[in-house]
Amino acid sequence: MVALLAIGLVLVKVLGRNTPSVSKNEALEISRPHIDFVPQEHQIRFIRRGIPPRGYWLVSYYIRKQEGGYKRVTVVVVDATTGKVTEVRRSA
Repeated sequence: MVALLAIGLVLVKVLGRNTPSVSKNEALEISRPHIDFVPQEHQIRFIRRGIPPRGYWLVSYYIRKQEGGYKRVTVVVVDATTGKVTEVRRSA
């Protein structure tokens, strides 16, 4: 059982070493049409999720409130291999 777990962890590490074929700037360009407001700022992060791990760009667009917090936020998830938008989350 321990050997099987060790093999699984090694495979996840080896299969998860791919570098994104979609750049950070390309992810920004791909995600922009999916927002329905003029953002004040944006933030972009690269994450891996799934088994085997797959790379995604999370692009967050937002408007801050003057008193703190956020007035509006949209997060666009872009597949770092294909460039396909896989998810859009909006909050008012």
